Amino acid sequence: MRAPFPLQWPPNWPRTPPKDREASRFVTGMARAIREVLAELSRLGAANVVITSDLPTKTNGLPYAQADREATDSGIAVWFVLDGEERVQACDRWRRAAENLHAIALTIAAIRGISRWGSVEAVNRAFAGFKALPPAPSPERPWWVVLCIQRDVLEEPLATLAKARRAHRMLIRALHPDVEGGDTDRAAEINVAFAEAERELEAAEAKRVADAVNGAAP
Repeated sequence: MRAPFPLQWPPNWPRTPPKDREASRFVTGMARAIREVLAELSRLGAANVVITSDLPTKTNGLPYAQADREATDSGIAVWFVLDGEERVQACDRWRRAAENLHAIALTIAAIRGISRWGSVEAVNRAFAGFKALPPAPSPERPWWVVLCIQRDVLEEPLATLAKARRAHRMLIRALHPDVEGGDTDRAAEINVAFAEAERELEAAEAKRVADAVNGAAP
């Protein structure tokens, strides 16, 4: 499952430069926008919803409502599973994170409305464009090299994953496009590397647990 912090922008999606972001005409706040997007995704039948952003989060993984203006990046990416596939909706057009989350809720509502008008297949085709495309493998620079960590094959997968998560957060903060000296391409490479680390290490942990259970079975 994806972590809600920091922002996990979908690979290969273009970003809106900070100087080009606008003030919207939406009348909304973060608490309201969160309720809206969760409600729309619930009506859609989505599962495993994670709102990712650079906002500090509560223990339940949702952003603090009052932290809307504190993020270094107003972008929001909402990841979820629909029909067995991971999908994503992201927006960074507006200056405030709440505005971008509200825009995502409106987009999902509009696409969901297509089914009410009688064309379920059109909904499937619409959301097919928002699949979370798997990152391209990078054999020349494996994820642990990109994340600048030492990989120990004897270390338990979850311990390595925790180390990768710390490295990802540190690197993204330093290289984020919104900060001086930021690098969009490098930040994207880091996000892809961390996604690879999550998939590989979570699968390794699942196998480790299964092997332990099978080994303990009479």
